[in-house]
Amino acid sequence: MKTIVVAVLFIVGLGRCTSSLSPQSSVDDDLIIRTGTRFGMCIGTQCVKDYVFNGTSVTLTQKNVQPRAQSTSQSCQSTISATNWQSLKANANLDAFSKKDTIIGCPDCADGGAEYIELQLGEQKHKVTFPYGETIPGFESLVSALRSQREATKDCL
Repeated sequence: MKTIVVAVLFIVGLGRCTSSLSPQSSVDDDLIIRTGTRFGMCIGTQCVKDYVFNGTSVTLTQKNVQPRAQSTSQSCQSTISATNWQSLKANANLDAFSKKDTIIGCPDCADGGAEYIELQLGEQKHKVTFPYGETIPGFESLVSALRSQREATKDCL
């Protein structure tokens, strides 16, 4: 009887170890989200802001639109909470996102600005560019969450 109990406990314990290492959880950890804004007719610095969310790490790069002899580009790093990262991941369905057109509307027409979101999982990635202040149909919650995160880390100090 003891042998059966030990065997059952061993199998249950082994099953828990393998389920915690499921392919889905390790694949999700490889998700990279890029997002940003651009204003083509802007003069000066910070006309282009690119954010890279890689886990709880965020890299912001700010640069000029107009090429100059001396480019003024700034980069800085910060972090977001694990809860915020989990929320972003929950809204980032790459399979559905990949079905969206790469350009929606007329981004940066009449210097209205453009936004973009790019999702990457391993070698698969898809980028959607859309007019600043608008959204991607079906991904409103992702757009909103990324805007909130961009606002929280909007400037390199």
